[in-house]
Amino acid sequence: MRNFKSSIKARNKLDNLALKRNASQSSSFGFWSAERAVDGSRTGPKLWSVCSSTANQSNPWWRVDLGDVYRVSRVIITNINNSVADRINGAQIHIGNSLENNGTNNPMCAVISSIPAGVSATFLCCFMEGRYVSLFIPGDSKMLTLCEVEVYVEGPCWKQSLVKLKLNSSFSLSDVQLLTQLESALARIGLSDVTLHWTQLPKQEVMPKQVAPGYRYP
Repeated sequence: MRNFKSSIKARNKLDNLALKRNASQSSSFGFWSAERAVDGSRTGPKLWSVCSSTANQSNPWWRVDLGDVYRVSRVIITNINNSVADRINGAQIHIGNSLENNGTNNPMCAVISSIPAGVSATFLCCFMEGRYVSLFIPGDSKMLTLCEVEVYVEGPCWKQSLVKLKLNSSFSLSDVQLLTQLESALARIGLSDVTLHWTQLPKQEVMPKQVAPGYRYP
């Protein structure tokens, strides 16, 4: 029988684990090499000097080796600041220890629907364990362009959810007590670590009173 040991490294929560680490990608477009996405520069006067990009191909990928296994809390992706910012749309973030299929078989943290040009977007991975962080865009004729990839272990981890609600309440919908009551109701069913806020102001609909058959108004 053999005994195996494994460990998960702890780092200062402010450290960017990906900074200056070994990076690779499926192909390179000119000077836009993989390591430019972990050089610590989110932007610069010449984008090719601070951003990575694959060539136009099927299923492009990019990967950074963190050097050891960590519990990853969040990944920050900085998009290119020009007219091709939509290239990032549909990219998947994977974290794990396998290099099979260039790391794209590892568990998925998030799918990037879009990031505005020049913006740094944060994706919460809730302490997923792994040595490799990979980005991958499925499909033909795709280019994966990244201006910076940052990886952090800091917490706590918060997941955001959008919920549509239909409420029957005497409270004004702009009254903060309404959200407090909703949080209390969620706590009673075991969801105690929840903070609610409106993403848009709710519309109030006044429902007519139900009148019993045969009732006559005075």
